Amino acid sequence: MKPHLLNNISQGLLGLFPLVRKKLAPSPINDSSLPLSNSNYHALFLLHEMRHSTVSELSRQLNISRPNMTPLLDKLVKYDLVSRKTGETDRRVVEVEITPQGDELVQELGKRMALQIKEKLSNLSEADLMRMNKCLDELKCILLKVDHPAE
Repeated sequence: MKPHLLNNISQGLLGLFPLVRKKLAPSPINDSSLPLSNSNYHALFLLHEMRHSTVSELSRQLNISRPNMTPLLDKLVKYDLVSRKTGETDRRVVEVEITPQGDELVQELGKRMALQIKEKLSNLSEADLMRMNKCLDELKCILLKVDHPAE
């Protein structure tokens, strides 16, 4: 039964992502003060979590080709949201780090996005909200075990 169960779960998760995005995911692009693309915001939010990264690792995480990362990061550097420097031990390695201004923007956008999600969920019943909360807690707990062998 395990292969069938794994197939159902993988298909269910793949179907869940677009549904969550369509129904709940707000777009941070509503911030008109900076002309940033979705990819810029994705990189910024990822760097906020990672704190710093190499360009190669960031491109791998975002599924963006290394050459396409250059203009994406150029724009973030231009607005002082990230800094870029060559590696100390290997000058071919380029490292990027989120700046305090980048952190500030991510935190502000995160607050706005959370408000948008709350507004969208506000029409659900308290019972549905409690079920969703419980399911999210359980999903998070299970996902934290993914890279660890089953006990």
